Order: sequence, then structure tokens, then C-alpha cells
Amino acid sequence: MRRVAVATLLALAAVIRLYGVASAHVTLVAAQPAPNSTLAASPTSLHLEFSETIEPAVAHVSIVTPDGRSFVLPIANEPHDAHIIVAQLGAIGTGTFRVMWHVLSEDGHPVGGSYVFTVGAPTAPPPTTSPTVTRPAWGPTVAGAPLIPSVLRGLGVGSLAALAGLLFFVVTTRTRLEAHPARVALWFSVAAPLLLISHLFAWTVNASPDHRLTVDWLTSAFSTIVGRLELWRSLLALLPLWALVFARRAGLALLMTAPSLFLSAAIGHAATFQPSLSVPLKAAHITALAAWLGGLLWIVVADRRDMTRFATDAARVSTIALWSVIAIAISGVVQVVILVPTMSGLRSAYGATVLAKAIGLGVLVAFGAYHRRRVLPTLSTDYAGQRSLAFQSSLRREISVMWLVILLGGFLAYVSPPAAASVASNQPSPQDTIP
Repeated sequence: MRRVAVATLLALAAVIRLYGVASAHVTLVAAQPAPNSTLAASPTSLHLEFSETIEPAVAHVSIVTPDGRSFVLPIANEPHDAHIIVAQLGAIGTGTFRVMWHVLSEDGHPVGGSYVFTVGAPTAPPPTTSPTVTRPAWGPTVAGAPLIPSVLRGLGVGSLAALAGLLFFVVTTRTRLEAHPARVALWFSVAAPLLLISHLFAWTVNASPDHRLTVDWLTSAFSTIVGRLELWRSLLALLPLWALVFARRAGLALLMTAPSLFLSAAIGHAATFQPSLSVPLKAAHITALAAWLGGLLWIVVADRRDMTRFATDAARVSTIALWSVIAIAISGVVQVVILVPTMSGLRSAYGATVLAKAIGLGVLVAFGAYHRRRVLPTLSTDYAGQRSLAFQSSLRREISVMWLVILLGGFLAYVSPPAAASVASNQPSPQDTIP
């Protein structure tokens, strides 16, 4: 089984490596002055139209003059169209100018780009870099997605799901808080908010146009819908810890995991593409993950001295896991249909990550089938405890594969889905808006 886990990791890495192209989230579809246009006189303002509604508080526009100087422009929404932002210009003189823009997509991902226009006689185009607008991604990236926020998001949501699942079994089996499973749940109640708060920090840095945290930027970021959701998810993740440490009530702690867990379903791609369907599906997806992962962890940390009870609990977990797999598969397939509208979309970085997750799910199903058919029928007669010990060891390897799949989910949240490019392609986009 160890070889299977290693092979799974290599297969997932190979699939992602095979497809390395990511599409943009939000796209500039029109601009005045237009890209590559030549004007006789200096314009008084810039009008930038995007494929999504834009919040000026987290949008930055600057202009680079022919001599390389950069100026940040004051911006506002166009009163009659929230897709358009208007940047005011002063007297800019003549020559070739570069417009640099940086906005935040509705799913919380930063996107930047630039284009040039000329006033009067053309000059050499200014450089594509600017001290006020940098690369959209912060830190190391894979297929255009920032690695640090992706990992923190996956681990944070996974820990929250593991906490909810473990608490479910602690409550339904009336396990005392002093028992080992409840203590493991306490560890996850610490890890979940710590990781989600770390992700909040990483997301805020990544979304910033210059990747720096300032009071003005934090105020702007948390004034957006996605910023408030990220903040509330992180803060609400502290509630289960409070319920376990101070209230000493596992049932209350389980109830307290719901707000942060379900807020995760309202953040990201699901909130942007058909949210009335995508958000409930994602909530079902995360809930099924919590039940499955929590059940596996429960069996791994369970007391094996009472083999009859251990066998009964293992059979119950197996049944819950089976239904969880069905729920994850159905909700996942429908979400993929929404976010990958064409077969050619599977050749994108998003499609490759989906295929990698499917491979991981297949390996997990194989683990489950093996345990259900070969191991569970023998546990009730395992008086020496050897088969149950081997079973727990095999479950640890299954959990390791599951965490790899969860990390892919965190990465998937930062990769642009083909549906974003499909929406943008239906707009009259300027050809060289993003060099």
C-alpha cells in the first residue's frame, strides 16, 4: 500500500506537469483610449471595461510615461456600469504611454495587465514593469497559481473538515473528552483556525497590487464581499476551539464548525459561476469530505481493546464513507461540468488538476473496496489484534492519499477555470490588452 501512495503522488504530479497553461480570471474587454491607438490630444480620463463587476476600492490603475515614470491614478466606477472603472488623467504630454491595471476577481483572485496608447508622435513603449503594479501572483507559483496560499487553504479547510468529522463520531458515540479521539479533535481545533488565519494573511498579500500589507490595503480588501467572507471564515474557525477548551462540550463544538465550514463553500469559483447551484453543491462536497475523513481518523485513533465495538465502528465508518464517496462524486462532477464547459477545457491547468483529483479519488475508492471486502469481515474474530493493527496502518496510508487530494483542492481554488475564459471570449476583447 505504501507503493500505491507513492505512485499516486507521482501520478498526480505528472498530470499537473503535463498541462501548464492557466487562463485569466477577469479580463479587460474594452478600453478608452483603445490599445495601440494614436490620439491627437491628451485624454482627460481612462475607461476600462472588464468581464466582471469591479470594486474600485481594490482596483489600481497607473500610467507609465515615455521617460519611465509611473503615476497612480484616482479611480471610480462608471455610474451606469459596474464593469467599467474610470481613472482621471492630468496633462500627460505626448509620446507613447503604458496603462497598468490590477483588479480583484469576484472569486478573490488578483489579475493584472497593461496596454499602450500614443498621444501625438510615437516614442519607444515604456517597460511592462512598474513599481505600483507587479506580478498578480505572490511567491512561488504552479501553472500561475500561488503555491503558499493554495497549500494553506487546502490544509485549513481539510483540518476544519477533519475536526467536524471527528466531532461527529465523538458526539454520536458519546466519547468522553479525555479519550484519545477527542484529544485529536482538539488538535485539529487548534490547527484549523491557525491555518485559515495564515491563509487569510497569504491571500491578502497575494491580492495586494504590490504584495505589501498596508492599513489602506487591508481596509480596502476587507470592504469587499470576498474579503469579508475570508475574514469571517477565519474568525469563526476559533469557535470550536472555544467550545472544547472552555465550554467542554463536544456537541457545541460540532455545531460551531458549521459556520466556517459552510462559508468555505461560498468562497472561490462556486460563488462566481452559477452560485445558486454551485454553492450548495460545494457545501455538500465539503460535508461529505468531513464525514469520510473524520471516520477514517476515528478508526485510526480508536481504542482496539474491545474488538466487538471496534469492528462495529469500522463497519459504520465504511458505510458512511461509501455514501460520502457517492456524494463527493456527484457534486464534483456537476461542479466540473459548470466550470469546464467544453472537453478542450480538460487541457487547461484547471482541467489537469481535476483529472489529478479524479485519480486520487480512484485510489481512495480502491482502498475502501479492499478494506470493505477483505478486512472488515475478519475484524470481529481478531482476538489477537494483529489484523486490526494492520488495518489501522493501511488507513493511515489512505488518509495520506486523501490529504494529497485535499491539497489539490486548495490548489484548484486558485487556478482559473475554463469557464472564466469562456465568459471573457464572449466579450469584444482588445487583442493586446495583456502583453
